Amino acid sequence: MGQIGHIICEEAEQKIRDMKVTAGLLVLLLTVCHAEEQPCDGRKDGVQCYGKLGETMLLRLMDDALGLYRYSWENTTTILMTGGIIRDVDLLEKRFSFTPEEGLMKIKKLERRDSSKYTLTIFNEGGKLIISRTLQLFVEAAVTSVQMASKCLSQGEQQVSCSAEGGDNPRYEWTLAKKPLQVAELSGRFQANVTLKQHQSGQLRCDVGNNVSHFSEEKWIWTCVFINCTSNGTRISGWLPETERSLCDEHIKGMSAPQSKNFLLIMGGVLSALFLLLVVSVAIVLSLKKKRRDTREVDEQDLTYADVRIMTQPQKQIKARQEAEVEYDQVKFSERPRPSIKLGQDGSVYANINRGR
Repeated sequence: MGQIGHIICEEAEQKIRDMKVTAGLLVLLLTVCHAEEQPCDGRKDGVQCYGKLGETMLLRLMDDALGLYRYSWENTTTILMTGGIIRDVDLLEKRFSFTPEEGLMKIKKLERRDSSKYTLTIFNEGGKLIISRTLQLFVEAAVTSVQMASKCLSQGEQQVSCSAEGGDNPRYEWTLAKKPLQVAELSGRFQANVTLKQHQSGQLRCDVGNNVSHFSEEKWIWTCVFINCTSNGTRISGWLPETERSLCDEHIKGMSAPQSKNFLLIMGGVLSALFLLLVVSVAIVLSLKKKRRDTREVDEQDLTYADVRIMTQPQKQIKARQEAEVEYDQVKFSERPRPSIKLGQDGSVYANINRGR
């Protein structure tokens, strides 16, 4: 097996250790690695063998043919071998050969017409059939190379294609960031094209193989964003990988991605609305606090102007004022005995007036 075959086998062993691919693909990789090293075992009835187009194929038909009385190997149309001898000279000289000691049939330069159902029959000395078993041989073209390409779709989705050169009946496996993509995350997991959602990005790997070959390719997938700008005088408008932002010389305002189905823009609008609501709420609270403070200050000023204090004058001041009034209103009477004046308990003055007759 050549250098490419060894590389494929090393990848298969690494896959087994990492357990990153399905069981079916593991079996396929192991079959490819050992197809040229070990012959396909046809000692059981109904075995299926796969050969690579243009390569050599080994088939083990029996343990050994020594001691067998009579046997033959044929396909659906022609008896190819009888008693260990290839009957067709063309086959004998160019492509078919049989080793009785090992029971091996070697087919060189496999052709598509070699795909067929083969039957081995063995008879005893009496001519009685003792063994009859079939083997199905499939000849397939190998995958020679794989290429990946991606493009952004509307609403930020991204379509990735995996193109295999050559190869019959290729099967595809997709992994993102070393994890198998689930069916719910994409469409066409086992197909050549997949559609990723807007939020999906990272190292995307495409494994392509059939029963005789295997290839893989990796590509870093960037998130798709809506870009509206000019680049060297050329206008760019549409969904592109986010790395294309560096091409922009000047961004154009007034146009943006559709918001009805754009998750990021919708979330941005919701957050903006919440922020505006928060600002309005804070402004209302501050206004109410200011109004309460102004009302309290006005109440305090009113109480200051209405502060009236009532002071009780001392008794001496009242008496002095009374004496002053009496002094200004002094009346002279005739020289008669002065009436006696009594002072009441509450400071009132009572006068006893005696009139002479």
